[in-house]
Amino acid sequence: MPNVKPGGLAPAPGDEDVPYFSERLKARLRKAPAMRGIFIEAPVGYGKTTVAAGYLRSALPKGSLVVWHHCRPDSPPALWRNLGRALQAIDSKTGAELLRLGPPDEDSLRDAGRLLRGLVGAAPTWLVLDDFHHLAALAPAAVWQALLEHECPHLATVLISRPLPENPLPRGKAGFLYLGVDDLRLTPEESRDYAAQAGAALSGQEARELHRRAEGWMFALFLHVRHYREKKSFAPASDFEGLLRAEIWDRLDEAGRDLLQRLSPFEAFSAIQASQLLHVPEPPAALLAALAYTAILRFDDASGLYYPHSLLLEYTRKTVNELPKTAQREILQAAGDWCAANGERKKAIAWYYQLENFEKILALDLSGLPDNRLLDLPDAAPGRPDGPGAPARANGADPPSTEIYADALRKIAARCTRAMKIRHPLSAIQLAFEFFGQGLSEEYAALCGEMAGLVETEVPERERDYLRGELLLMEAFRRYNDIAEMGERIQRASELTGGQTSLVRPDNSWTFGNASVLFMYHREAGRLDAELADLERCCPPYTAMSRGHGSGGPALMRAEALLNRGEAEKAEIFGHRARHEAAGHGQTSLSLGVELFFGRLAVLRGDGMACARALDSLASLAEEYPQKSNRMEADMARSFLAGLLHRPPEAAAWLRDGPPEAFSRRLFTQAIPFAQVCRARCLLLDRKPEVLLGESAAALGLARALHSTPALVYGHLHAAAALAMLGEGREAASELRQALDLALPDALYLPLAEQYDLIGLLLTKALSGKKQAEALTRVEALAEQMRAGRQTAVKEMLAREQFDGGNGLNEQAGKADLKKFHSFAARYDLTEKETEVLSYILRKLSIKEMAENMGISNRGVEKHVTGIKEKTRIERRRHLPRLYADWKM
Repeated sequence: MPNVKPGGLAPAPGDEDVPYFSERLKARLRKAPAMRGIFIEAPVGYGKTTVAAGYLRSALPKGSLVVWHHCRPDSPPALWRNLGRALQAIDSKTGAELLRLGPPDEDSLRDAGRLLRGLVGAAPTWLVLDDFHHLAALAPAAVWQALLEHECPHLATVLISRPLPENPLPRGKAGFLYLGVDDLRLTPEESRDYAAQAGAALSGQEARELHRRAEGWMFALFLHVRHYREKKSFAPASDFEGLLRAEIWDRLDEAGRDLLQRLSPFEAFSAIQASQLLHVPEPPAALLAALAYTAILRFDDASGLYYPHSLLLEYTRKTVNELPKTAQREILQAAGDWCAANGERKKAIAWYYQLENFEKILALDLSGLPDNRLLDLPDAAPGRPDGPGAPARANGADPPSTEIYADALRKIAARCTRAMKIRHPLSAIQLAFEFFGQGLSEEYAALCGEMAGLVETEVPERERDYLRGELLLMEAFRRYNDIAEMGERIQRASELTGGQTSLVRPDNSWTFGNASVLFMYHREAGRLDAELADLERCCPPYTAMSRGHGSGGPALMRAEALLNRGEAEKAEIFGHRARHEAAGHGQTSLSLGVELFFGRLAVLRGDGMACARALDSLASLAEEYPQKSNRMEADMARSFLAGLLHRPPEAAAWLRDGPPEAFSRRLFTQAIPFAQVCRARCLLLDRKPEVLLGESAAALGLARALHSTPALVYGHLHAAAALAMLGEGREAASELRQALDLALPDALYLPLAEQYDLIGLLLTKALSGKKQAEALTRVEALAEQMRAGRQTAVKEMLAREQFDGGNGLNEQAGKADLKKFHSFAARYDLTEKETEVLSYILRKLSIKEMAENMGISNRGVEKHVTGIKEKTRIERRRHLPRLYADWKM
């Protein structure tokens, strides 16, 4: 947790250990108050933390807030979680959004930078990231440069780090103080001054000898001077480790060494934690105080934690490795037990896994773990996807990393004995679900089969029904996307579990990041109405037992079906129902699908403003709920609409430019066919039929494997259009016939109408028979509506974009728009300054840019923004353009 400290840091040390600041360093630090940030970079032992703490303690004005975050070595998800929680102490909303975003990847680097740059705070605040080198590897330097370039005028940042391969300081930017080895390493004269301050008066020759031994390295100086002060001679040890052992470790009594060894698994610890791990009733206050007095432990008064010096911690861990194996295991076991008892399940699992104590893992509650994975491993892929469970990957990890995690799961399952699984059956079932989420179908089936047998024969009768229900629910997931088969099992699972499950979290992506429920669950041509009825029947018990997961799904699928049949008015009713149900239960993946539906409806109706609002909503949802699957789904939805509008450059670059084989790094398997459809449309509009046909076979193969009838319809239509472009009429007609065979039994006319501009002649010929006359009439009418609607929508959107690049004010937009803007300002009783700020918000200017334009401080701009939000009852600045666009209509 962050250390939030108003007005200062830990108490000053005793007189003999007062931190030493050379005159050179003092001169450099005098520049710090005017700086936006400080970067202290040097190897271990140069006193980096001491310099930062000493400066902040002495230089900050009363009332300043210091948020000191220790970046302890951990897995990437845990490092990012801890950073997000620390930043919540400064900006709760931004911190929460960073937590939802997760560790930055190739697609979220810009989002991470945007959030960090947008940090805001209400009081003069210093953010200190200690041991920043552990965090730096999570993202390129550009992300951390964004943190240092934040827009908050009240926030200064201090990075304390060992040497980094890439400097995070913004290049060419003033206002940042860099302190490196040359600033921290003491000269011979400074070493002599330090010794004198510590009570050791040295002659010139002795000072030179001290400098020769320590080379200006602060921690070595500290040890040498301590020895000299006591012995009036320099330590005989010639190497640093020998010096550390002689001057610190050997001087500790047995209790001191025992305390450090028992707490060595932790980077920091509390007094209560020490007492529990030492098995004593009261915290060893005297011992801890003595260790802190000798400067080998640093106590932080805000968090109540003791931090061993990193060099001492490394040495302590070395001594632990020299203990008998039984003693080493005892230390790690105690660490795991403490974490388990204090709610730190992920850390407990990590210790138990290292010890191969697999029963301890099963004894924990394995449901709802952070990041939806059981175990954090170095370089291991995230575990279970955040969908309801299916063989899918959506983590961006490379195959070796995925295999590391899979091997760890296999090891746990193999080493858990039959007796362990009987004692902890629910955890064993949750482990099987983890296999399922990783796409390890053989391991999943084997463990499920074993657990089904044990539940029926070995588990106490009172527990059996619930466990049977959980097994049935997993079996339902395995039947994806056969709704009838899934529904039977879900209904029975709900009855057996009493209407609740531990396997699914309501904030997981119900759609697997797919922007269309129709793409997910329309499985068999000619059965769409039956499939709709099946989904409407089986979804309510599932949403009830999963606390709302999937709410809005059936309504959205029916809305999509009606829209595809050309029944726009009926479709709209179900679209609004889906929007209400999804939003009411926090189903972001479905809310994104709803916005795509309304965007398609807007294009068909020629409503450019409604289409623009749908695009804005997609962007806002992805920004507000930035889990990877949400961001990718929003990208696909925007790309689909870009294709409908004949604006392929506005499709997501990763999707438009490919390569398609990289989709598996970004998407759940179930969402890939939708991405391939979006890409194919862009390829057609870019006149690249050869590329499309080269990818078509693989795309159609995956669509068949996933039983996605809409993906097959679009796939064959796109192949037909590409072949027609190349003059291959016969082959094009064959592809078109396959699409018609899949689409017409369920009256899915809209996909045909959407492609009419590319295959109109072929389609007219293919539907020339009497039996297909009605279908042709419906398709041609929809196609004409689509053509006219697209033209009108694009015209309106272009006019909107001319209104200052999207939502703002521009003199060229004319007096009518300016009059509407001032009417809006009057409607909400905005002051003159608030009106000016609003105009800049609509132009998408930053706080800093607004302040420069108005000649006021950033804080003054923020005050006006707050006034606008209060008067308009809008929570976030970025939602104001949408409010204005809606009002203007």
